[in-house]
Amino acid sequence: MGKELFPIIHASGTPYEIGFTHGKEAKKQVSVSIETYKAMFWDYSQISWDAACNYARTFIPTIDEYDPDYMQEIQGIADGSGYKLEEILALNVRSEIVLQGSQVEPVIDGGCTSFVFTSDMTENGSTILGQNWDWKMTEQAGCIILDIKQQNKPDIVMVTEAGIIGKIGYNSAGIGVALNALASDKKVEGKVLPLHIAMRGMLDSWNLSDMIRATTSINLSCCAHYMIGSSKGEGMSLEVGPADFDALYAEDGYLCHTNHFITPRLMYVKDTTRIALPDSFQRLGCIRKMIKRLDHKVTVNDIKAMMADHTSYPDSICRHEDVREPVGKRLGTIFSIIMDLQRGEMYFAPGNPCCNDYTLMKF
Repeated sequence: MGKELFPIIHASGTPYEIGFTHGKEAKKQVSVSIETYKAMFWDYSQISWDAACNYARTFIPTIDEYDPDYMQEIQGIADGSGYKLEEILALNVRSEIVLQGSQVEPVIDGGCTSFVFTSDMTENGSTILGQNWDWKMTEQAGCIILDIKQQNKPDIVMVTEAGIIGKIGYNSAGIGVALNALASDKKVEGKVLPLHIAMRGMLDSWNLSDMIRATTSINLSCCAHYMIGSSKGEGMSLEVGPADFDALYAEDGYLCHTNHFITPRLMYVKDTTRIALPDSFQRLGCIRKMIKRLDHKVTVNDIKAMMADHTSYPDSICRHEDVREPVGKRLGTIFSIIMDLQRGEMYFAPGNPCCNDYTLMKF
């Protein structure tokens, strides 16, 4: 596992047609996603699959208000894969479901390292965005590369968990997004939006300010960090806390992020991810140190080396499962992605980048 590219799904047409193609062609991967989260919801939060599906349905009015196309696409995935609507919906609100049962204890929702280098910083003059995405290794078999051609919205390339309509990727408008898990002990009351639905809204945007609006117009139900970049030579770090957010601009030509809050604006937040993933501080310091030591402009090969770094192994930037941890809490790098936003292409390595080659992909 991890040495072959994830299945590539090409989808186009109406939102329903896009979803139907996604569900039909990735039915096997959707099944993996459902089995992974069915087990995880119970192991993490003692939430049954039926209860998770019922809770997921409560988000339908907010998703419809946010963009009615998204429920059409989710319905298409359900019909194409043969699963119920609420089951696919549960995948799209997976982070929120876990949070419901874990308001006090720290919740791990991935231990990732992300970056953006603007055109001022890179050898080829492109804005380069990406990350290592660390998560439960069982879900690697549930991941796909989704190439979407849309009507009246930008075309999208994303790497996602099958069944989830918004994840890590870039679009034909030259903007992209990466994700880091953040968490606090505070639950946001009232109308809230799932963080993966917000990610789809970001990928449906035309510029960075639209991306910020897409993830802040309605409070997120979970904390999150989004690293965003633009082919116009810009990069930003967007931290979303409980009913609050802040954005940092890449004034020095780059930004990096791991799994703890950085912006002073949100220092009042009780940051529970830094407790669950104390290696977050080490990973952030390590990548910053490697960048500062460069005596030339950043190349893709430089970034590949950073993503394969094993400092403080196994809880390193290139993360490997820690056999000392309980099986349910082990994390590993599911994939590594480097997106060139000017060229509209990505370098993609399934599994750990230390032992799997990157493939250059353009859609």
